[in-house]
Amino acid sequence: MKKPASLRAMLVALMPELARDADRLAMWIEKGRVRSRLGTHGFAWEYQLTVLLKEFAGDPAVPFFAVTEWLRDQQPERLAPGGQNGFAFEVDILDSQTFDVQIVLDLDECVAAEPQGEGRWNLTPIDQPVPLDPDGELLRPGPVLSIWHDGEQLAPLES
Repeated sequence: MKKPASLRAMLVALMPELARDADRLAMWIEKGRVRSRLGTHGFAWEYQLTVLLKEFAGDPAVPFFAVTEWLRDQQPERLAPGGQNGFAFEVDILDSQTFDVQIVLDLDECVAAEPQGEGRWNLTPIDQPVPLDPDGELLRPGPVLSIWHDGEQLAPLES
């Protein structure tokens, strides 16, 4: 499963305090399910990824924006109108400046399986297709390297 590691890398890059104190970022998978069809040998993982930011002291918009932008690249149908879009979250307010933030993402990943002969198989994760806007333009503006609001840098913060 590549998506949890990809999301962790993005969050740590935007919030270096998570790299300095790794216990403040927890991730786990629940409600996993494997789908496959007769006639093919590949499969898809479907799962809920829970992300917990403990004692988060930054602007609460930062992790939500970061996850939304990550979804544009990794699971764009979660942002499409109609259907099951968006993601669930809970926030525990610890004090006036500190929160525990829990985000739950419904994700899936496909894996192709190709026979190599003599009982050997090659498993290859399939990348998410690049989404297009209604005019056929690519919707991938590039990685999120920093987040600003009214001229103030929200992430990553210098410490």
